[in-house]
Amino acid sequence: MGKQSAATRTTEAAAADAPQPTRREVRNRRQQAAVDAAFRLAEEDGAAGLTMRRLAQALDLDVAALYRLFRDKDELLLALCERTIELALDEIGEVPDTEPWQDTVRRIAEATWEVQTRYPGITALTFARTTGGPAERRMVELLLAAFTRSGLDPDRSALFYRTFVDTALGLCAHAAALSALNPEARTKDDTTWTRVYARLPEADYPETRTHADALSHVHRKAVYDTAVEAILVAAAQAAKG
Repeated sequence: MGKQSAATRTTEAAAADAPQPTRREVRNRRQQAAVDAAFRLAEEDGAAGLTMRRLAQALDLDVAALYRLFRDKDELLLALCERTIELALDEIGEVPDTEPWQDTVRRIAEATWEVQTRYPGITALTFARTTGGPAERRMVELLLAAFTRSGLDPDRSALFYRTFVDTALGLCAHAAALSALNPEARTKDDTTWTRVYARLPEADYPETRTHADALSHVHRKAVYDTAVEAILVAAAQAAKG
C-alpha cells in the first residue's frame, strides 16, 4: 500500500509539473474535435444533415458553446475544407524540386480525387470555397510551382492553376452530387443511355445511336483523368509559346 501510494503521488506530481495547454491549444483541440464530428455527420446524413444544432448535439455541447468555437457555419465549412486539403497533402507527400511538373500535377489530381470522393458530403458543401488557410496555401504553392516549372509566365501559370483547380473540384463535386442520389434515381440516370438514347430513331440520331453503348460505359474517373491530361497538354503547348 505504501509503495502504491508513493507511486500515485509521483504520478500526480509529474502531472502537476507538466506544462498546461494554453487557451489557444485547448480551443484548437476543441475545434478539431468539432471538425471530426462534422465529417461524421455529413457522411452519415449527407450535406443537409450538417447543421450547427445537430453538431452541437453530437458534441454534447450547447449551441452557444459551438458558436464560441466557430463564429458561424461558414467558418466551420472553411475548417472542413481545410481538413480535406490537409488529407490530400498527406496523400501527396513530399514533392521533389526535380520531379517533372506534369507528374506533380498528376499526383495532386489523384490525391484530390481520392479525398474528395471519399467524403462526398463534405465535397458538396465546400468544393467552391477558398479558405486562405495554411493547408490551402501549401497546395497553391505546390501547383503554382509545378506550372512555373513548365515554363509558363506568371499570368499563364495563374490561369492554368485556376483552370486545373476549378476543373478538378468541379468534377469531384459532380461525382459527389451523383453519389447523393437515392439508388432508384441513380439507376435511372445510369441507364438513360441504353434505355433512351440507344432507342432513338437512327435516321434522326445516327451518331447518338452509334455511341450510346460506349457512352454508357464512360466512368467518371476516366472523365476526370482525361480532363487533367487535357490541361497538361494545353499548358505544355502554352509554355512553348
